[in-house]
Amino acid sequence: MAPDRTQLQNMSKPEHESFKEYAQGWRDLAAQVAPPMVEREMVTMMVDTLPVFYYEKLVGYMPSSFADLVFARERIEVGFEEREVRLHLLHRYQR
Repeated sequence: MAPDRTQLQNMSKPEHESFKEYAQGWRDLAAQVAPPMVEREMVTMMVDTLPVFYYEKLVGYMPSSFADLVFARERIEVGFEEREVRLHLLHRYQR
């Protein structure tokens, strides 16, 4: 049975899954929804499934395509990881 919009809205990324894997699986399910979803609806709904940290970063940008959404989310993740490394090194060398 094909998923509906409510099921897509209630999804969340599992801890063990990369964002790219989650996004691809989510999009594959979204493609099965009837009536079909337009790109903008998919982007908006996908952003709504993200944790608050990412939602706050993306809501001002609101990508126009699903590919842009995945790219933006990956850039946020890289920036966050780089910030964490810098903070760790800063604390380490201040001791």
